[in-house]
Parts: sequence; structure tokens; C-alpha cells
Amino acid sequence: MVEIRFNGQRYAYWQNVHVSASVDDLAASVSLAVTRPGTGERLGVDANTVIEVLIADIVVATIRPDVINRHIDANSHGIAIEARSLGRELIDCQYSKTLSGLKLGEIVKQLCSTFKVPVKIDADTAVVPDFAMQCESPSNALINAARAANLLLYPTPDGGLLLTKPTEAAPVATLVYGEQVESFSVVDEYKLRFSDYLVKGYDYATDKALKGAVKDGGIGYFRPLHILADKTGQGLGGCDRRATLERNRRLARAHRIDLDVYGWTHANGVWDINTQVRVIIPGEDIDGVYLIGERAFTLDDQRGSMTRLTVMKREAFIGEEKPASSKAKKGAKHKAKKAEEKIIYATDLG
Repeated sequence: MVEIRFNGQRYAYWQNVHVSASVDDLAASVSLAVTRPGTGERLGVDANTVIEVLIADIVVATIRPDVINRHIDANSHGIAIEARSLGRELIDCQYSKTLSGLKLGEIVKQLCSTFKVPVKIDADTAVVPDFAMQCESPSNALINAARAANLLLYPTPDGGLLLTKPTEAAPVATLVYGEQVESFSVVDEYKLRFSDYLVKGYDYATDKALKGAVKDGGIGYFRPLHILADKTGQGLGGCDRRATLERNRRLARAHRIDLDVYGWTHANGVWDINTQVRVIIPGEDIDGVYLIGERAFTLDDQRGSMTRLTVMKREAFIGEEKPASSKAKKGAKHKAKKAEEKIIYATDLG
């Protein structure tokens, strides 16, 4: 059962539910709707109300409403809520801030404190010599800095954020198609990949321009991606390293699996992002450990309670260059194919 709790009140028995979170977003999203006979009453929620969303008595999101829609006709009344977790302010607002000589963790803490967003730092972070935003969304700057440091920054059930590494913990469950998994999609998203990656930067201390380049040998036509290494990521790695990380991360993320799983929980609790699962799909010869990058709890009158999990290999979140194949022969250990690509480092492109 899904229920919401605020100001000492609890509302349950929602007919349509969608509660999602992603390691690539600073806010969880919630959609709830119900229709009942009669005229009904107002929910008692305003722009300042903080709402807890619970599944099986476990808080899965803490939100503020974005939109509340009440519909009334002669025979019934309905209410629909669209909401996001407290980190939404870091996404929606335009803000300016300049910080120098602080670790990335301290920068995240300062910005979250400004917007009253709870945050936990669960990783050692490097010093960022110069961090600057001018009339821009804090989320873009924070996500870019976290990626440059090979870290994840994502929403937590209390409405806040967690800065941490991609998990290396053992899988929380094994998901087998035809048992726990109702359906699946294997997605190869080639548009994420580029033939040439060029990262440009500037070293203010030495007054020199910096460049780093790398190729994806799997793309046989000219499809370049040029990236400006702004001050957000300075000190978190050279341009060559950042170009390589970008290429490797995109190469891994171009292949993912979407799983539709029965229910909302596993043996140890509700499904959560940045946890690992073992996935077995015999018809596709898939048997391996994957990291959950996106998770959506859903409920409707067609399929009942389901969870959509988007899973990828862990290197999709850390940019490590490791062979990534989803397939293994039946009855054999999972073996990855070696990527057929040539890496070229350069200080300039000719």
C-alpha cells in the first residue's frame, strides 16, 4: 500500500502511483491520483507542505507539491498530485556562487545548506581550486563536478542528497525472467556515443590552454563531442582523463536493460537506486551483476503493483574502461567481450 503523511494526516489507497528516482537526477518524482464517488474535500496541502511518501510503511520519498489538480463532476471527485523531493530547488532555481579551495564535499554541503536540502557525504573528495556558477542551475554544476570525481549525487528518501561512490556491495537479489521479472527490454542507445571526444580547459595558474582527446573506435563516422571543462571540475583530473572517462561512461551506458519486476520489495526491503542485482534472462543468455541506475514504483488497475528497474554495468557510472558484455554462454561463467577500440591521447586535434 502507498500512503502519504503530512501535518499529522495520512492518506492511502491511491489508485495510480508513480514514484521514481535516478542516480542522474537530484530529485525524486512522485505522481499520485485517485477518483472517488461524491464531492470530496480539499487535501489540505499548500506550496510549503512537506509530504512523506510511504510504501509498506517505509518512507521512499519526501516531497513538496509541484501541481495539485482537483476534478469534480456530478458523480465523483478526483485529485492528482505531481511532486518532487526537496532537491528540486537545486534544479529549478538559477543561482550564482563562487567558491575557492574547498573539497567537493564541502561545496555540496554549502549549496545544499543554502537551499535547506539535507545532504550526506559518504566519500573522500578532492579539492576543487575554483568553483563558479553564474545565474545557472546548481544541479548542473554539482552533477558535473560529481561525475568528474567519479562519484554519484542522488536523492534519498528523506528528501535530501547523498554523495557517494557507485556501490560495490553484493547483489541484494537475483531477478530471473519468468519468475520475478514479468518483462524486459534490452536497449542499445547508440546516440549516446561519439567518434571523437575533446575536452578543453584552461590553467589559470600557468596561463595555458589545455586539451585532452580520445576516440571511440566503434563509431566509424565523424560524430564529435567537444566539452568545455569549466571551473567546476578543475583539480578533479586532467583533460585527457576526463575525455577518457566521458567516452568510457557513454560506451557503457549505451547498453542497458529495463526490467518490469513484480511488487515493490525484495527480501531485504524496497528496491533502491545504487544497489546491485543479479539478472538472469535465459533467452538472451544474460547472467550478470548490474547496478540499478533508475527505479520507478508503479500502481494501476491493469498490472497492479510493479517496479521498473533500469540496470547497467557498474562501469557505466564510474567511467572505468572494462570489457562490458551482457551475455554469457549457458552453464558457463559470465565472460565479457573485449572492446574493439583504439584509444588515442593527444594534446590537440589536427
